[in-house]
Amino acid sequence: MGSEYILLNLMKQLECLELKQGYAVLSPVGAFSFDEITHLLSRAVVYCRRRTIGKLMFISIGASGFQSAGIAEQYGYVEKFASDSASLVKIAHVASPKWVHSGKFRITAAKNRGLELGNFKAESAALKWRLQPARKSSDKLNNPAFESGSRSLIEG
Repeated sequence: MGSEYILLNLMKQLECLELKQGYAVLSPVGAFSFDEITHLLSRAVVYCRRRTIGKLMFISIGASGFQSAGIAEQYGYVEKFASDSASLVKIAHVASPKWVHSGKFRITAAKNRGLELGNFKAESAALKWRLQPARKSSDKLNNPAFESGSRSLIEG
């Protein structure tokens, strides 16, 4: 598989970005490598930032073939998403319970980089969180919309 094929595949997959009233939803389906899924999310974040769409729901339940990265890689991609968002795009990630539970580090790293990110087990909880106005950092820790596994703040 050449890089041209991967680029075309990622361009096609970005078609799974749906614009809703006041937010966007990225819901890729199919097999992806970890690099492909992080690149796809990065492109969606940049797309939202450039079009002043301040809220992005990323639903990764339909994507397969990738596993969580090591701590150094997690930090790297969280830093990339924070840079891509420029603190202008709030991300809600809907994922499996295992992924949500393992996302505590990513939530803290994102918060420390100015990225508002939450991990959720259900779309309804993510949507509720996404539709709230931005809060001060001290208020977020007391936000009941955060799943118990994500009380510290973000994910990728």
